[in-house]
Amino acid sequence: MTHRIPFSSRGPAGRAQRSSTGAAARWRAHGGLAFALVLAVAPLADAQSSLLHEHFEPDPEEDLRLATTILDGEIPAYLQTPSGMATAPDPRNPPPTRQQIYNNTAGDSSIDSTYEPDRDTRRPNVENYDDPFSPATAPFKRLSAYDAVHPNYTLFVDKKELQLVRVGGALTPGDEPFYGDIGVDLVPNEPVRIPTVGPGSRILRMHVTPPADVTILRDGAENWFVRGTTQARVRLVMQLAIPRATFGSDFADVDWSTLDKHPRQRLPASAAFDEVARAIGISRAIRPQVAVRKMVEYFRDFAPSDDPPRERGDIYLDLALSKKGVCRHRAFAFLVTALHLGVPARMVVNEAHAWIEVFDGTLWHRIDLGGAALNMDQNLDANRPPYVPPPDPYTWPEARDSGQDLAERSRAEQQARSPSGPGGSGNGASSTSAPTPTAPLSATPPTSTLQETTGSRTKVVITSIDKDIQRGLPLHLQGQTTGDAGPCARVRIDVILRSDATPQGTVIGSLSTDERGHYEGAVVVPRDFPVGDHDLIVVTPGDARCAPGRSDTPH
Repeated sequence: MTHRIPFSSRGPAGRAQRSSTGAAARWRAHGGLAFALVLAVAPLADAQSSLLHEHFEPDPEEDLRLATTILDGEIPAYLQTPSGMATAPDPRNPPPTRQQIYNNTAGDSSIDSTYEPDRDTRRPNVENYDDPFSPATAPFKRLSAYDAVHPNYTLFVDKKELQLVRVGGALTPGDEPFYGDIGVDLVPNEPVRIPTVGPGSRILRMHVTPPADVTILRDGAENWFVRGTTQARVRLVMQLAIPRATFGSDFADVDWSTLDKHPRQRLPASAAFDEVARAIGISRAIRPQVAVRKMVEYFRDFAPSDDPPRERGDIYLDLALSKKGVCRHRAFAFLVTALHLGVPARMVVNEAHAWIEVFDGTLWHRIDLGGAALNMDQNLDANRPPYVPPPDPYTWPEARDSGQDLAERSRAEQQARSPSGPGGSGNGASSTSAPTPTAPLSATPPTSTLQETTGSRTKVVITSIDKDIQRGLPLHLQGQTTGDAGPCARVRIDVILRSDATPQGTVIGSLSTDERGHYEGAVVVPRDFPVGDHDLIVVTPGDARCAPGRSDTPH
C-alpha cells in the first residue's frame, strides 16, 4: 500500500511536530525551498493528508543548536550507519593536538612513492595507529596503493597523473556513509598525501578549517592528495560515501576479455610466475572468479615466521612458495601473481596493515589476506563506532589472523585497561540496535546457505514512522524483517527516497536489525534534497540466512 502526502511552498507557516507513528509526513523545508515530498510506506494505512508551509531561510546557527548539522550548515551532525550512530567532528577548531598531521616529510608520502618487498616475516607490533574515519575503519585506512611492478619487484603507481576529486552528490543505493577528519600541513601548490576509506570513495561535503583554497586529487591507483595555494595547517572534515559491497562481496563471474579491457600494467612472461601459478592451481583456462578465489585461499594460508624464507635469488618466488610472511608479504606476492595472470589488482599499505584490491570490471573489492600485527594502539572514541563489514565471501584457515580480528582484539584490550575511558561505554548516541562486531560477521557464509536463499523471500515492514519530517532533521522509523526461516537478525536496512527524476532512489541512511529482526532508529534527510514528490522505501540486501527484501514488494 502506497500513501502520497503532497507538500507546498505556499500557505500559512507551520512548525513540524513529531509523532512516533503514521505513514503520513509533512516537511518544513528548513534551510531550503519547501517542496512536495511523497512517502510510499507499506503496510501502514493512514489516510492521505496534506499541510501547507511557508518558506524558511537557511539558519546554520539554529541547525547547530538543534544538533542537525555542523557549523557550515551542510555536513549532517550525525550519520546513522550499519555500524551504529556516528557523530560529526566539530570543524570550528584547528586539528586537535592528539590528531596525526599528514604532511610531505615522510619518505613514502610523495606522488612518486614506491614499495620495496622484504624478507622479515616476523609478526610486528603497531605502537600508534591513526584512524581519521567514523565509523572507525582500523586497520584498513587506505593510505598508499600500488598497481604496478618493476622487473626488480619494486612496486609503483602506473599512472601518476593527478585528477580532480569532485565534491558533491548524495548517497545512492548500496552506499555507506563515513566521516573523515584529517589534519594536513599544506605546502603551496604541492600535493600532500591523505588517506581514504577505500576504492571508489566520493566526497559529498567538505569543510576546511581555517578557511583555505584546497583541492583534492587522486592518481591512477586512487591515492588521494590535497593541494593548497598557501602554507597552513588545516583540518579537513568530510562526509564520504562508498559502495558497501567494496568491503565484502563476491568477485563477479566475468570473462577474461572483460578484465583485459581495464587499463593496467602488462607484464612479460615469467618463469617465476609460472611456478607460482602451478603451485596455486591457476591459469587463464579457468574463470577469473575461480582464479581469484584460489589465490585468496592460497595467500591466506601463509604464516608468520621467525625464520626468513629460503633464498632462490627471486624474492617473489621465495615468499610465494615458502608461504611465509605477514600481511605485506602476502599482499605483495598476490599483486605480482594477479598482474601476471591478468587480474587488475592493487596492494594497499598503511602503518598497521596491508591488503589487496581486485577489479572485476565493475567494482573494486577490498580483500584482506590476513597476517595482521600482534596488537595495535588506536584512539577509541564513543562518537566513532567501530566499522562492521559485510560478511566475508572467502574462507579463512583455522588459524585466521585478519585485520578485523586485530581491530576487535586491540579494542577489547584497551577497553579492559580503561573501562571508563573513551569507547568504554560504547556508542550511546544511537537508538539503533547496531550489529556487534564479532568474528561471525566476518565469517564466510556457507555456499549452500547462500544458494538456499535464492528462491526465498524476506518480508520488510514499516510499523512506525515520523508523521512530520523536515530536511536536515532526523526521520525516525521502525519496523520488522522476516525471512522464510524467521526474523532476519543483524541485517542492514537502507532507507531510500525515490522519485520520477531518480527512479533508482537515493539512500538517505541505513539502520540495522536486532536479534529479533526489529529495526528502529533515525536517518537524516539531506538539507539539499531536491524538490519533488518522493516515495520512501525500506530495503535490505539480506545475508546468508535471509534473502533481499523491500517494503514496496507485495507480501
